[in-house]
Amino acid sequence: MKSALVFLCLALFVGVSYGASICNPDGDGKPDCAGRAGLVTRDFWDPTHYWVCDSSGNAVLEQCQLQGFDPKTGGCVDWSVWQWYAPCP
Repeated sequence: MKSALVFLCLALFVGVSYGASICNPDGDGKPDCAGRAGLVTRDFWDPTHYWVCDSSGNAVLEQCQLQGFDPKTGGCVDWSVWQWYAPCP
């Protein structure tokens, strides 16, 4: 019985720790690009920028020219259709 309780507490701790590390709304949204070449994510601090994971596993900051980055479409859109989304849903 004690081992089951210890296992449950350990599983809960690992789950909470992992969940907290997935998205930090106070961070810039820079992704961990290990094995994720081509991944595109938003920059939490600037709606005109976004991150792209290159083939060497580095996150490269890119800029939308005179537009905003839309995390739903993964591309740059005109400001007339751009809208803000919470960084961590």
